[in-house]
Amino acid sequence: MQHFFKWFSAVLVIMIIVGGGWFWLQHQPGSKNLSQRKPIVQKTVRVVGVGDSLTQGIGYADDHKGYLPLLKKQLKQTYYVKPQTANFGIGGERSDQIDHRVQTSQKLRRSLRRADVIAVTAGGNDLLQALEKNIMVNNDAQMTNHLAPLKTAYQQKLTQLIADVREVNPHAQIYLFGIYNPVYVYFTNATMITTAVNQWNQVNREVAEAQSQTHFVNIDSVLSFGQYQSASAQAKLKAENRQNDQAFVDPQKVEKLLQTQDSKEKNAYLSTEDHFHPNKKGYNVMASKLNRQIQSNVNWHKR
Repeated sequence: MQHFFKWFSAVLVIMIIVGGGWFWLQHQPGSKNLSQRKPIVQKTVRVVGVGDSLTQGIGYADDHKGYLPLLKKQLKQTYYVKPQTANFGIGGERSDQIDHRVQTSQKLRRSLRRADVIAVTAGGNDLLQALEKNIMVNNDAQMTNHLAPLKTAYQQKLTQLIADVREVNPHAQIYLFGIYNPVYVYFTNATMITTAVNQWNQVNREVAEAQSQTHFVNIDSVLSFGQYQSASAQAKLKAENRQNDQAFVDPQKVEKLLQTQDSKEKNAYLSTEDHFHPNKKGYNVMASKLNRQIQSNVNWHKR
């Protein structure tokens, strides 16, 4: 009987210790009863990119994937989500041509209809066409006057594009990218190009701000200035470009630059293939800028 009592006492002590430890563990900050824990369900989010070559991905290893795979990776690292992406970018298209596809392509419309996020790149080809029409202009005042009606027409086309995207999908968040100056690091003082890019970017910003659930994604300073972001780097760049120290650039010089394929691209964010489109580093900037904007406008469960 005495042996049984010792055995029973030992078992009772062990039960008290184990039960007390379990009770203590469950009441620690952040602890939760395992039976009450629910697995985090990963939400499927659909991201559709529509636009020109910046959506298509031209310039990055000729794979035509651009920023979307990079964004997909970033979203998976930021949120408990399963991103699905669709790329509807076609190089060389103006805003009205992109809009035509939005209105007529059933495949695109189906994809837009199911999207949670819609990203749009537009404006670069509209601006190139406007500049090509005014290559003989040789002062700021004339350029401003000549661009004014073209800028107004562009704003109307871009507004219609975003409105047509919104008509297809009334609920998705829309993100409209700005544009950049791909030859800035070579023609730092070419105010004609810089002024035009600034004006077109202002249009994109105003159109985005005028629409519900539509946001502007600014990529100008990083992709235009490249690694020359500080004031001292800018001053050094201007000193290096004194041979091109004019407000108005010979279009033939620009065309020659864009047709040169070598490994000496001066802007670390642009492709050596055409000195115009982003490389992987540049497309990663686009993905990161878009990811930050998305974070400001969604309530997905963060990691």
